[in-house]
Amino acid sequence: MIGSFLNVVVWRLPRGESLSQPPSHCPHCNWRIRPWENIPILSWLALRGRCSSCHLPISWRYPAGEAAVGALFLLIFLRIVHSGWSLEVLPAYFWLTGALLAAALIDAEHCLIPNEITYSGCLAALMLAILFPHARLALFLPDNPHGGGLLYAAVVNILSNIPGGQFSLSFVRVQAVLDCLLGLLTGLILLGVFTVAGYRLFNTDARTEIMGWGDAKLLAMIGAFLGADACTYTLLGASACGFVTGISKWLLSGRQNWRRQALPFGPFLAAAAFLWMLTGNWLYRLYQCIGWLK
Repeated sequence: MIGSFLNVVVWRLPRGESLSQPPSHCPHCNWRIRPWENIPILSWLALRGRCSSCHLPISWRYPAGEAAVGALFLLIFLRIVHSGWSLEVLPAYFWLTGALLAAALIDAEHCLIPNEITYSGCLAALMLAILFPHARLALFLPDNPHGGGLLYAAVVNILSNIPGGQFSLSFVRVQAVLDCLLGLLTGLILLGVFTVAGYRLFNTDARTEIMGWGDAKLLAMIGAFLGADACTYTLLGASACGFVTGISKWLLSGRQNWRRQALPFGPFLAAAAFLWMLTGNWLYRLYQCIGWLK
C-alpha cells in the first residue's frame, strides 16, 4: 500500500500535480480506477498489465515499485528483529526507506529531488526523535559500529562542560533531538560545501550545476534519521559508487562528450544510506571481512 502511494508521489510530484486529486486514473484514457482494480500487485496481474477500459498497457513500474517497497521493508524488519533492537526504530527506518526510494526514482528520471520529500522527511525525523527517543541508535549503541555515535559522543562531551549542559543532556529526548539536529547539520554542511564550491569554481548556472542543493538536502534528511556518522559513510559510499558508475559510463560511451553527461547523485546517496541501515559502519564490516579472510 505504501509502495502504491509512492508510485503516485514519483509520478505526480515532479510534475507539480496534486497527490490527492484527481483520484487514481488511467494515464491514457483517464478512466477512474475502481477500488478492486487498485490492489497493489494483484490487480495489475489480474488485469494482465492493461487498463480495464482502454486496454492499453499499464507500466510494469507500478507493481515493481510496490514490490520493491515490500522487499525493502522486510529487509529492514528482519535486520531490526535479528539485532534485538527496540521496535521503535521501525517507524523512522520505514519512513526513510520510502522517502529514499521516491527521491532516487525522481532524481534518476528528472535530475530533481523535490523539497517536499526532504523537508517533510527532516520534520518527520525530528518528530520521531521526540516520540521514540530509544530509536536513536547513537544513544544506546555507543560502542556498536551500527550505532554510529562517534561524532555525537564528541559533541556531547563538549556540551557537558558548558554550565547547565550536563543537566540538559540528562533528558533522553533532548539527547535524541541533539542527535537528529547534529546529523541534519552534518549532511547539509558536507554536501553544501561542494555545492557552493562548484558554483564559485566553475561559474555554473542552474542547468550545469556540479552538485545541486537537492543532494545536500537529501543527505541532511539522511543525517536527521541516522545521525552524523551515517552522513559521512553515506557520502563516502555514494561517492565511490558514483565514481565507478561515471567512469564506466564514460568508457562505454567511447569517451565522447563525457563532460556533458549528467549523473544524478540521489540514487547513490539512497543506496548508501540503505546500506548503512542494513550493515551500519560498512567500512568497519569490510575491515572485519578482510581480517577473517586473512
